[in-house]
Amino acid sequence: MVAASHESDPLIQFLNVLQPLSAELIDEARKETFKIFVRKNNILPSFAELVKDGCLFFVAKGLVRAFVVDDGKDITTWLTDENDFIGNIRNPGTFKPTFEEQYQALEDSELLVLPYRVIDDMYTLFPEANVLARKLLAIQYHMSQERSILSRIPSAEARYKQFKIGHPTIKSRVPLKFLASYLGMRIETLSRIRKKAKMDASPED
Repeated sequence: MVAASHESDPLIQFLNVLQPLSAELIDEARKETFKIFVRKNNILPSFAELVKDGCLFFVAKGLVRAFVVDDGKDITTWLTDENDFIGNIRNPGTFKPTFEEQYQALEDSELLVLPYRVIDDMYTLFPEANVLARKLLAIQYHMSQERSILSRIPSAEARYKQFKIGHPTIKSRVPLKFLASYLGMRIETLSRIRKKAKMDASPED
């Protein structure tokens, strides 16, 4: 494991667990990634603002939500905390999404910026980068499946229970209104479910 001595090391350590990285790839990542700080409740800069051809963010510290606005209504589409990527998975075709996701820090957050250009260069220069990309894609696909299944559970109480199981580290960190939006229920419904869950919970829940 790489010693934590560089601002990009949280990303390198995370990737190195998935796939051993060469010293050359690590050096490249350290040269090309950089950190930004986003205050609680602030909207993250757009990818184009930071890097000409776009980028991904890696959450080194904090909590971030993605959201879209439909007819004036703010809808939380997903939530993530440390050791995860946020951003759009590029489509090799010309498909453009109907809704453009935005990203908001729900806590003071530290994010590492990984330009798409650097990602493409790594695919070419380092064979292990392609193995790593397949593993990351599998993780992101699994998470997408989980979100899709969660949104289709008819019972609001069951959706909240499944969320707690799938997101044990952030279940108490997300503001009520954003969690209710993510779970597709009214704030009053979520408050009632959480109150009932606390009453029924064991001491260690």
